[in-house]
Amino acid sequence: MNTRVVAFLLLFSDVIFVITTSSISASNNETDYEALLQFKSMITNDPYGALSSWGNTTSFHFCDWNGVSWNLSFLRFFSLWNNSFQGSIPHELGRLSRLGVLDLRYNKFDGVIPSNLSRCSNLERLGLSYNKLTGSIPKEISFLSKLTLLIIDSNKLIGGIPPVLGNLTSMQVFSAAFNPFGGSIPETLGRLKRLEQFGCGGCNLYGTIPHSIYNLSLLTIFSLNNNQLIGSLPSAIGSMLPRLVQLQLRDNQLVGNLPPSLSNSSKLQLFEMGNNNFSGKLEIDFARLKDLNFLSLGNNIFGSREADNMKFIDTLKNCSKLDTLDIFNCSFQGELPTSIGNLSDQLSFLEMGGNQFSGNLPSCIGNLVGLTTLLLDNSQFTGKLPSTIGKLLKLQATTDWKAISQQVLEIVINYLSYTLMTIT
Repeated sequence: MNTRVVAFLLLFSDVIFVITTSSISASNNETDYEALLQFKSMITNDPYGALSSWGNTTSFHFCDWNGVSWNLSFLRFFSLWNNSFQGSIPHELGRLSRLGVLDLRYNKFDGVIPSNLSRCSNLERLGLSYNKLTGSIPKEISFLSKLTLLIIDSNKLIGGIPPVLGNLTSMQVFSAAFNPFGGSIPETLGRLKRLEQFGCGGCNLYGTIPHSIYNLSLLTIFSLNNNQLIGSLPSAIGSMLPRLVQLQLRDNQLVGNLPPSLSNSSKLQLFEMGNNNFSGKLEIDFARLKDLNFLSLGNNIFGSREADNMKFIDTLKNCSKLDTLDIFNCSFQGELPTSIGNLSDQLSFLEMGGNQFSGNLPSCIGNLVGLTTLLLDNSQFTGKLPSTIGKLLKLQATTDWKAISQQVLEIVINYLSYTLMTIT
């Protein structure tokens, strides 16, 4: 099955830190000064010279140093993201007891996460994603009682997700995707009642999703793609997580049906469930998901021998923002309903191959004028392709054309020729 990379506004891998500068005091702080110089000494490569201004003074003033902001008499914000720094993060940063924000994302730091960052008792936001950090998440991180945001995606962290992270009850965002953690999801994360974004895709996690996670009713982003999770979804998931905007459980080993209660998650925009072992008829009322933009259900077993096994297509016509629909290899049978032609004119990607469709491809497929990709491989349609497919002028990628390329080529050429000849 073809894959598609979607850039989405709130992807966990790039949470934005909003950093404001408060009033600056001329007061000196020797402890902070020494900790910053120790940080500089651990940098083995500063390709952009971001730290060139550091240390060029005989006093303890550092309010003009790049990446540093003061609040009254102490260092409050430390943001040096995207500088390609190489080196390790010094333990001395733990001396910055008043620090509120530490943002070192998008660098090349290696080594471990210093355990004594736990001494930064006022830390609210910690961003270490897109580095080369190794080792495990220090259990001492759980002492940061004010932490609201922990972003550690795309490192080389192992050792599982520590259960003690459940003590961080102020946490609103936890994103740790693309680390080879292993282990299971701790039940204790269900204590994070303020959590709004939870992303641990690509972490080699296994076992079931703890029921306590479904009680985090403020979740807007729930992303566990590319793991080895098993079990089924609770029947009331849509009522338990009514604020969901993104639900991503693709590439796991989940079973059972997709609960109809997901109709209650009316804010859903991105819905990824492909490459699991889900089964049963799709009974979600997609008409209630008016903001749905991306729907991926491929490689599951939703088809049945019932005549209305594709009735869900009818409910998608109200999803006027739908851009992507993937129902590849879902065991659907029978004729493709003509309501397929009523889908959003914004639909650009449609994949329906690998099913047991019968009959002709409906002529109304030509109504989907926004399509750039149409994939129908091994879909078992019979008869001739409708001439209306020539209206799909934006098509860039299509199914395997070996058997039908000449027919379609003639249709497209004839349609384009007619269009050009009638333009005045």
